[in-house]
Amino acid sequence: MTDLSQLDVSAPEESHVSLNEQAVADFLLANPDFFVRHPELLSRIQVHHADRGVVSLVDIQLERLRSNVGELEEKITGLVGAATQNSQLFHTFAKAQQQLFQTHNIYQALCVLETLAEELGLDVSLRLFDSLDDNLFLERRSFDSFSRSRLSSRPVYLGRLRKHEAELLFAQPPQLGSFLVLPLGNDRPFGVLSFASVDGGHFQPEMDTLFVEQLAMILTKLIHHWEYTREVIE
Repeated sequence: MTDLSQLDVSAPEESHVSLNEQAVADFLLANPDFFVRHPELLSRIQVHHADRGVVSLVDIQLERLRSNVGELEEKITGLVGAATQNSQLFHTFAKAQQQLFQTHNIYQALCVLETLAEELGLDVSLRLFDSLDDNLFLERRSFDSFSRSRLSSRPVYLGRLRKHEAELLFAQPPQLGSFLVLPLGNDRPFGVLSFASVDGGHFQPEMDTLFVEQLAMILTKLIHHWEYTREVIE
């Protein structure tokens, strides 16, 4: 027969304490209104805080609420800033689109694009595969190679370019800059619209390109219209 005096009673006591702690935790989770019924406990229960020493549950809750409010304020500030920036971009591009509709040839359109780029702090380039103007001409075969390497996954390229790629589109591209490159035309492009920034991180792949795609669509329709009108007159 086992001698009861030889039993180690320390383990059951530790287990009992652990069990009681778990029971308390389960009870509080199952009764979220416990402290509503006993509000006096909130100020009486003391908790050790790593930075502030011993504090009450109320202090801890207030600190967490202040932290949450601070995080929300930062998010709201960021959202308001982004909304303001998007609103400014919308008005800038909308004005450029209206001006494009008043143009009658590619050179007038290029002036509008240059004004837009200046307002945005960027450089702009317009290249056409069949242009007789050396300043606008771009060899289709050269761009086809660029398209295969840079535009295989999405219709707009955003990011940095190698030197020879940048010089394909810009006479004097910014060194270590970033670029936005967008073909003009649908199935078979007839040209390329590009923007460049001296900031190497300005154009990022995750950026929204809605405004510039709308601009390119309008420019595409206008160039087709000018070509059609010229052919009819001739």
